[in-house]
Amino acid sequence: MNNVARPSMAPAQPGLAETPVAMAESPSQPPQWLAGTANGLVLLNPEPQVELEGHNVTALAAGPNGCWAITDRSSIWQQAADQPWRKVAAVDDLELNCLLPLNDAVLVGTSGACLIRLENGNLERLNCFEAVEGHDEWYTPWGDPPDVRSLAVSPSGDLYVNVHVGGILRSGDRGQTWQPTIDFHADVHEVRTIADQPDWVLAATAEGLAISEDRGQSWRFDRAHLHAAYARAIAVCGETILMSASTGPRTSKAALYRRLLHQPGKFAKCEQGLPEWFASNINTGTLATKGDYAAFGTSEGEIFGSEDAGLTWQRLATGLAPVRCLTVL
Repeated sequence: MNNVARPSMAPAQPGLAETPVAMAESPSQPPQWLAGTANGLVLLNPEPQVELEGHNVTALAAGPNGCWAITDRSSIWQQAADQPWRKVAAVDDLELNCLLPLNDAVLVGTSGACLIRLENGNLERLNCFEAVEGHDEWYTPWGDPPDVRSLAVSPSGDLYVNVHVGGILRSGDRGQTWQPTIDFHADVHEVRTIADQPDWVLAATAEGLAISEDRGQSWRFDRAHLHAAYARAIAVCGETILMSASTGPRTSKAALYRRLLHQPGKFAKCEQGLPEWFASNINTGTLATKGDYAAFGTSEGEIFGSEDAGLTWQRLATGLAPVRCLTVL
């Protein structure tokens, strides 16, 4: 085990100097999937290989400087190319929820609706959004302070922060200022951008799919043909939107749906190769795509994959610890 760096939390300079990650092209070969579970990392290659055993891995993200992971809600790990995983930072006063690698740094969303930047081994608290209009009305259904739940960056460099429950915030100036976009009562669970559509933003919400074509200035919702509107995970697979839907946060009836980007009202349930229903939500961060390939993990310890943008599926792994997150390498 490498020595652990525990950097100090220092005030950051306003704004973000980094440029966004270049969007990946569609792969010519099947991608490698990496799953974070309640008991370590599982690389499907093609047989499951386990690393960081004993750790609850709750977030994963691949970027230009390798792959990044959050373990036990408190530690950040990195795996550079062909190198072993190493712990690079730890925090003891906030819970770490999600990651967004940029070219020179990594943004981390935390409890208390805050952002942290990890750069050159230093952790800097960026913003807790106190100046954002409506901040005082943010909440969680269970009474705790709201959290940053997911992060995204557009091809034009706009940053999007999903606060649960506080809507989606946008920054067009690399984090110097933030503007609210969607009505936070929509209860957003995951925000996504699209590689070749710099003005488009998608979100999985408690009211179904939310979609904006103008950087979040206006939104429309689509829940047609879903068996229920509560959505936790979303991703774009080629020209197809994949989104989970269920009857609520403690569901016993969840499923995955697909529809083409430009065909509202045309959601269809993903069925071939999948169970009729899942007994729990397909959660935020557990659905990943690359080109026409897609995969998702479940709380029951299974991973399913598709090679045709969600038309057909096959089971890639079973018998794992509950899957908390999934990314593609």
